[in-house]
Amino acid sequence: MRIDELWQALESGAGSKAKRGVRTAGGWLLRLARPDAGHPLFLAVERSTGRRALLLRATRAAIPARREWPACRGLEVFSLLVDDIAHLGVVLKEPRYADVFTALAEDLARRVADAGTTTEQVRALLGGLARWQKFLAAGAEGLNEEAQRGLWGELHFLRDGLLPVFAEEISVTAWQGHRAAHQDFLLPAGAVEVKTTSGKAPHIVRITSERQLDGRDLPALYLRHLALTVREGAGETLPAMVASLRARLFAAPQAIEHFEVGLLAAGYRDADAWRYEARGYSVREANDFTVSGRFPRLTERDLPAGIGDVRYALSLDACGSFLLPPNALLAALAGTDGKRNRRTKKAIGS
Repeated sequence: MRIDELWQALESGAGSKAKRGVRTAGGWLLRLARPDAGHPLFLAVERSTGRRALLLRATRAAIPARREWPACRGLEVFSLLVDDIAHLGVVLKEPRYADVFTALAEDLARRVADAGTTTEQVRALLGGLARWQKFLAAGAEGLNEEAQRGLWGELHFLRDGLLPVFAEEISVTAWQGHRAAHQDFLLPAGAVEVKTTSGKAPHIVRITSERQLDGRDLPALYLRHLALTVREGAGETLPAMVASLRARLFAAPQAIEHFEVGLLAAGYRDADAWRYEARGYSVREANDFTVSGRFPRLTERDLPAGIGDVRYALSLDACGSFLLPPNALLAALAGTDGKRNRRTKKAIGS
């Protein structure tokens, strides 16, 4: 079972008798995070509050002073005795971050599994938390202007491109940009990279790696470019875009769950929405390109040995022969072999 499934099983037994593999210790329900790994990292649920936690069994001598513990946003590090045995723990303070906490637990379980002694296991736990501290703190000041514009563009394609054509869960799970994937959207028929520009040089886009426009392992690769007008007090704000998608996905529980996780991973937090309410966006021009053949780009196989992490500017004026007609991108993603999504025909006018 995956860690999220193990936690759900713990929570379902919080008010009943312990299930197989679950033990009660003090005010906690516990089970091993990785039963086959042979290390003492436990998933835990506090019976009185239902809060999720990770508990690492350790010796008191192996647990460093409190001043050496990392402070993570939305999490709390603590120590306690369980059956008179010292444990170092981290508890989830904000339930809306449960999916992020699950990802953290997966990461920490791997780190602890690779550690040897109890002291090394404690160091692995705290070192992993320190890395997550940087990730969780990155959004403390909110998204910068470029990140706001990029996220708005991805959500625009999700709402106005995919959702009118595909079912909610298919559309939302196709969104990969927040996962640091090479392309922003991945569907069975192909991947789409979304680029937004504004102001000067609206037809110059920034490519951030040699893998971004590399379609070797993909059925097809497309580039959507949105030239945006950005104005204070006009257009659609990022919070308004988020709100419209939440309303659109409200009746699809799995899709809305994936969407909320994606927002958080992208660095968007509702607490920061006030930072984004003044700046509005509108699409001045939208174009789609097929990235194939002699499309101007740099890929891994173009680079000499030892060269990587390449970033470059691409002039779309040089890509005219790869420009797609309106609606052709969505038609291609939906499939042209008669096996289209049941809502495709109406959406793309075919």
